[in-house]
Amino acid sequence: MKNSPRVGIVFFTALFAVSAAVCILFRPFIVNVRLSEYREQFSAWIEGMGVKGVAILLGIQVLQIIVAIIPGGPLEIAAGAAYGAWGGFAICILGCLMASAGIFFAVRVFGVPLVERLFGKKLTEKYRFLGNAKKFSLALFLLFLIPGIPKDALTYIAPLGSIKPGRFILISTAARSPAILMATMLGNSALRGNWLLAALFFGAIAVTGIMGILYGGRIAGKLKHAIK
Repeated sequence: MKNSPRVGIVFFTALFAVSAAVCILFRPFIVNVRLSEYREQFSAWIEGMGVKGVAILLGIQVLQIIVAIIPGGPLEIAAGAAYGAWGGFAICILGCLMASAGIFFAVRVFGVPLVERLFGKKLTEKYRFLGNAKKFSLALFLLFLIPGIPKDALTYIAPLGSIKPGRFILISTAARSPAILMATMLGNSALRGNWLLAALFFGAIAVTGIMGILYGGRIAGKLKHAIK
């Protein structure tokens, strides 16, 4: 496993496929959502897809987490536009549950070589402290909650510790929930033409994201020393 290039090949193939899918699926919505007639057409198209549309969105959400480099924000915004704030939220959360469970058991089978192949030894070692921390659950929740922390990478790294699968899946999903809900509310507000509310959600997402990028690493470092 450690010397095989297969993991890298699969990873970059999936990355290319999902990137292409995201660009193709979401570009028309982003460009034309300001037009009321397009918003009506978009709603009718989603309703016409029925269960198939839910399945497609769910599948992309799962792949987005598995292919950790792909950002989840655009998908979650589109989910809110397509199925409403709470409907889109439910689909995205279900995708998080499914992807987190799959990744957890894959990491438990293939171990450190898989994670280091995907994220490198430096990032893997940076967050390995979670596996031996007495307050592992609290630290993991806070890291998943903070914007700017590589959450999808943590989904691979955290299972290297001793945490049980149920606890890991519950913590990681619950901590993702606020950001996902804000994104689906943004998408739903944009589709309804409520630009003031959409701007407020966008501003909240942008501010928390910037703060997380600027200070997330420092917070992670302080957590590492605080919970030893």
